[in-house]
Amino acid sequence: MLIKTGLIISTLLLSNNAFSLSGQVAPQKCQSQRVKLQMLGTRGPELLDGQASTGYLIWLDDRARVIVDAGPGSLQRFKQSKANFEDVDMMLFTHFHADHSADFPSYIKGAFFTDRKKDLAIFGPTGTKFATSASEFAERAIGSEKGLYPYLGAFLDPKQHSAYKIKVKDIPWSFSDLTVKQVSNKDGIRVTTVSTHHGPFPSQGYRVELAGCAISFTGDMSGRLGEMPTLAKNSDILVAHNAVPEDATGVAANLHMKPTYIGKMAKQANVKKLLLTHLMGRSLSEKRKQESLNLIRKNFKGNVSFPNDLDVIRP
Repeated sequence: MLIKTGLIISTLLLSNNAFSLSGQVAPQKCQSQRVKLQMLGTRGPELLDGQASTGYLIWLDDRARVIVDAGPGSLQRFKQSKANFEDVDMMLFTHFHADHSADFPSYIKGAFFTDRKKDLAIFGPTGTKFATSASEFAERAIGSEKGLYPYLGAFLDPKQHSAYKIKVKDIPWSFSDLTVKQVSNKDGIRVTTVSTHHGPFPSQGYRVELAGCAISFTGDMSGRLGEMPTLAKNSDILVAHNAVPEDATGVAANLHMKPTYIGKMAKQANVKKLLLTHLMGRSLSEKRKQESLNLIRKNFKGNVSFPNDLDVIRP
């Protein structure tokens, strides 16, 4: 009887695709027809060409739901995408360098002329002497008392009337705590994050899961902490910043990962598609792109591409 009972239990566990033995929900099959990732900016801070600085937009069921970074020019791409800001649930900031965040006040100003009513969640790392935290960044940008644009402060100040409120959450950043943390799980979208190494600047990698699909973002990072493969494990898309070539040295190498590391990271994470963005002058030429691609392919044999602004990629 015990043997039969054990067999029955084992059979039930194996046939139940919704749960694993640990009681956790097993990964769903990616419903790629419901999800798309759109490039809002694929360059770095340099004044190079017609492409905008860093920004990404995640769509679910033809509604724009998540913005990742808001570099200069990315708001214009958002407009060109025909997305509605009323639909956006959250903005995720990998860090607060200007080329990743400068368009934030313009998003808020522009939203004044929309029918947005629901609150907007903002996530970003805690600060150091080199960078503000997410809450400090928002306050210094649009705070009603000491903000650069205080006339937008009502969206941040709970005591003032506004059509919606900006809810900011600081994500604890640390060189020593590299555990993956959940920062949001709401309305069919789950977001997890991990601290990354971007020299002395607090930075975060993100993983966004929706409709059974996973899209991960490295942000700017050197890879020295080895943290991204865990976060990006089995992602359908990994967006990696290819800001420097293999022969980079000094500050550039301390801030950004080299192509060989990108390839090893993508292989270790077992991602399906690898997108190389945040290109800078030192990594942008066709020669440099081919060099990077060759080095990456020594370790990662999956799909690799260099998307441009407004390109749409499905998982």
